[in-house]
Amino acid sequence: MATEAAVVFPLVVMTAVGLLQFAIYRHASNVVVGAVQDGVEVAARADYTVPDGVARTQALLQAGLGQTAAGITVQGSDGGNEVAIQADGRLPLVIPWAGSASLPLSFRAVESKERFRVGPSS
Repeated sequence: MATEAAVVFPLVVMTAVGLLQFAIYRHASNVVVGAVQDGVEVAARADYTVPDGVARTQALLQAGLGQTAAGITVQGSDGGNEVAIQADGRLPLVIPWAGSASLPLSFRAVESKERFRVGPSS
């Protein structure tokens, strides 16, 4: 009985830690995707700029990821008719035996700018 427990217990612990790491990574990925999408929507609005979208993205990353957000860089660009925001960073692993290993976090969103055109008056 003790031998079986000695063999099975480490496998159960490794599986549990692996599932925990997967859940944390999926959460972080979803936060990055949502923050970038929301940020590019802000940047594309008629009364806003790309720095407004970058600031919104950074605020959402900070709210969703806490200290991990400090390792994520956010960049925006204005292509004339469209705006883009990209976030790149790494998520440190919670697995103690992995050392300083990390997983990539990256997402880019592009959206057309809002333009209001005055039509013919009636």
